[in-house]
Amino acid sequence: MTTETRHEVPSPREDHEEPKKYRSNVRPAPYRIPSAPPIAWAPGNSKRRAWLSRIVLFGLLIMQAILTLRLRNTVYEGETSILPSNGDFHGGTALYPALSEAVQTALGVQGMRAFSLIFMICATGLLYSFSTRLFNERVGLAAAGSYSVIAPTLVAGALATEDALAVLLLAGAMWLVVLSRSGPAWPLFAAAPVAVLAVAVKYGAVFYLPSILLLAVLVTTRHTSVGQAFVRSSGLLVALLIGLGLYASGASGAPAAVPLGDLASGWIYWLGTFLAFGLFGAGFYIWKARMGEVPVGADAEPGRGWRVALSLAFLLPGLIAPLLLVGTAFEDSLWRLQFAFAGLLGATMTGVGLVRMIGRHFRFPQVGIIAAIALLALGMAQSEYEYTLWPNYTNLAKVLDESVEPAGKYLAASPEETFSSYMKEYRPAQWTSLSTVVDKGLDDGGLAQIKGALRKGTYEMIVVQYPAATPVDEALLAQLRAGTGDYRVLTGVPFRLGWTVGAHQLWVKNLAGPAAP
Repeated sequence: MTTETRHEVPSPREDHEEPKKYRSNVRPAPYRIPSAPPIAWAPGNSKRRAWLSRIVLFGLLIMQAILTLRLRNTVYEGETSILPSNGDFHGGTALYPALSEAVQTALGVQGMRAFSLIFMICATGLLYSFSTRLFNERVGLAAAGSYSVIAPTLVAGALATEDALAVLLLAGAMWLVVLSRSGPAWPLFAAAPVAVLAVAVKYGAVFYLPSILLLAVLVTTRHTSVGQAFVRSSGLLVALLIGLGLYASGASGAPAAVPLGDLASGWIYWLGTFLAFGLFGAGFYIWKARMGEVPVGADAEPGRGWRVALSLAFLLPGLIAPLLLVGTAFEDSLWRLQFAFAGLLGATMTGVGLVRMIGRHFRFPQVGIIAAIALLALGMAQSEYEYTLWPNYTNLAKVLDESVEPAGKYLAASPEETFSSYMKEYRPAQWTSLSTVVDKGLDDGGLAQIKGALRKGTYEMIVVQYPAATPVDEALLAQLRAGTGDYRVLTGVPFRLGWTVGAHQLWVKNLAGPAAP
């Protein structure tokens, strides 16, 4: 038998009050907990983000300057043919030759090369600016980084030619166009004279004005009516017509005869990877417009037709670059330099492609690193090749300074245009140009003139380039090797010529036996 024990719990009294010692500790909180946002960062623009992007951009521009300054060679003949005194410039009006002559008179060719580097660095900065305005900071940095390392950009910044200034003016026109997308109309009208100035500097820039005109219409229609967009873009239409007139009247100097097949193969080799990334970015942008990482708070997405048109405006000049080069005047050996114009327009979509490869929140950074290294490696190798397509006369000048006697007579292909400016003491009366000795064709008596000059033994030393640059040089070298005139090889001064190695051979009178074979 169990006994149940019950304990009665007294019920609290109705008039029971909480002790004051507990009641005195209840106070309102001195702070307020805000509601949690849907994302952990601010999607809009901020000063911190802008300054971080500018710091990264500054690093990219420093890298571009270093990669350009590493290219070293003597003066290319195209850099001196631009001068008005030579009268051999067909690429643009007399505007750039006058500027180049003024700078070269004061600072020399190296001073004009420094200006070209500044022009290309400024063009890269403008590329970052308008790409950022169209998309975001990541696209702007990717576009600037990809454009700053490709070979045409590096070579254009290392030569005293009109290309760098024309690229800068085109970049300025595009920047003004994008600047006017949601603001006043004056930047669009200001872009027109800048575009005309680009064509005046280089006639070939006119082929890229239709893309800038299409870009102006597209960015304006996002915030205004179609009719107002065409009215605002009328200035660029007039600029295009003026540019076509300049091209038709001034580009009569025959463009360099480079076969279309060589243009196409060079286009694939020099811009293939760059444009492939751009096509990748354009495809993803057409498929999905939103570029940011924030799913809320973004601007209204443009239509697919608008995105297709924008992609064509940026990429079409690069895709048809070989056809554009057919009608562009340029130097035979440096025609790949013209890809800097197409690269400027296509860089924005290449930046979109690199950003899409990396993914949101840097999901696949290794893919972006591989793509960036590929562009950097190709740009370094190709620019080194392009910048050694003409001989370096620095070492030859040092050897001649030690070998030339004050009373001697010497023969060379073109001493005034090659190594004369690099010698410590060059006496024009001592040197004879090969064109002075041979004033006829090889089949019309020129070969006999070469043999006669060698047999007379007038020259204590003959400088010949190998491989020969012209048929006359080749004939002279063949006669020297055959023993005509009893000359022998004193030494050979090597130099790089693209991927190959050449040499300047110094032939002197053979005083002790037969000439070398």
